Amino acid sequence: MFGLRLIIILAVVGGLIAFIGDKLGSKIGKKKLSVFGLRPYYTSVLMTVITGVLIAATTIIVMAISSDSARTAMFGMERLQDELSSLNKEKTAASLEIEKARADLADRNREIKELDSEIDAISAEKMQLENEVNTSREELGRARIEVNNLTESKAQLEKEVGTLEETTERLRRGIVAMREGDVVYRSGEVIYAGVLSSKLNDEENAKQMEMFLNAANEAAMQRMGIRSEEPVGVLWLPGELAKAAQQEIQAAEGNVFVRLRAVANIIAGEPAICTIELVHNECVYHNNELIYSKLIDVSSIKYGLDREILSFLNAVNHTAVRAGVMPDPLTGKVGNLDAGTMVQTGERMADLGGKVMLKAYARGDIYTSGPVLLRLEVEDADRE
Repeated sequence: MFGLRLIIILAVVGGLIAFIGDKLGSKIGKKKLSVFGLRPYYTSVLMTVITGVLIAATTIIVMAISSDSARTAMFGMERLQDELSSLNKEKTAASLEIEKARADLADRNREIKELDSEIDAISAEKMQLENEVNTSREELGRARIEVNNLTESKAQLEKEVGTLEETTERLRRGIVAMREGDVVYRSGEVIYAGVLSSKLNDEENAKQMEMFLNAANEAAMQRMGIRSEEPVGVLWLPGELAKAAQQEIQAAEGNVFVRLRAVANIIAGEPAICTIELVHNECVYHNNELIYSKLIDVSSIKYGLDREILSFLNAVNHTAVRAGVMPDPLTGKVGNLDAGTMVQTGERMADLGGKVMLKAYARGDIYTSGPVLLRLEVEDADRE
């Protein structure tokens, strides 16, 4: 828009100057005026040249006044060219610097990537070390707990050893009419046995176990012939075993058969060191249930009926043990049969003669704890 106005202004001004020059030239030609002593023709030519010069000068002046770019192009071109050349040189130098900077940047990026890789490796190693430290701390914590438990166990054992030493001393003072060196209990012999209930709460279960151990201690004192007004603990059972047995009874279902056994030969004057056994007390045989039977030919017996009956009872004993009845650890027996029953059975077998069927029935319910009580019957096998 500005350029269009400038063109219009230059056209109007140029036309006006040309018009004025033409009028002056016409007047000078008509009136034959002379300037600087020139002839009228040359005067007219001079006026035309001056008019052209004025038009050009006016155009230049108007453009210089109206436009900074035109003024710069007319009067500052060389300076612009110098500045442009300097800028081009600076651009070239800047381009070189940029290329160098890009190369340096690429090197730095590679170094950064290498450092990132090293950082990742160090981070992974750090994480592994932290995991190992955490694991070590956990193991240390568990070790400390174990050490504390062992320390407590040691203190408990030392306390029990002290109690045992005191008990031993009191036993030595409290034994009456006991020969020195007598074996009171043989290794593995049952010191005491009983059936405990598992359907009790913690307090009742602990009292039940305490009563059982007190009764066992009393039985051991009677076995050793100890008479003492003061309570004397002749049994020694590790506290951990007693506690574990109490927990096992609490977790069981139904009744539990518990028995204390000597771990070694117990000499008179020494405490009875024992261990504890627990077995679920189940009903093995119901009342009048057949336990064992055998066909016997009385006529072929060479060594007497008593031996045959004892062999039969031995077979009954093995059968009951296999069925789940706990035998005596020393004798292996689960019960006894009175001599009268054996005599009556032998007489019945002798009366029948020939082949007889000897049967052993349970006399009452028989549990894991025993004993096995029998009812013997003799039947004539020849009539069947």
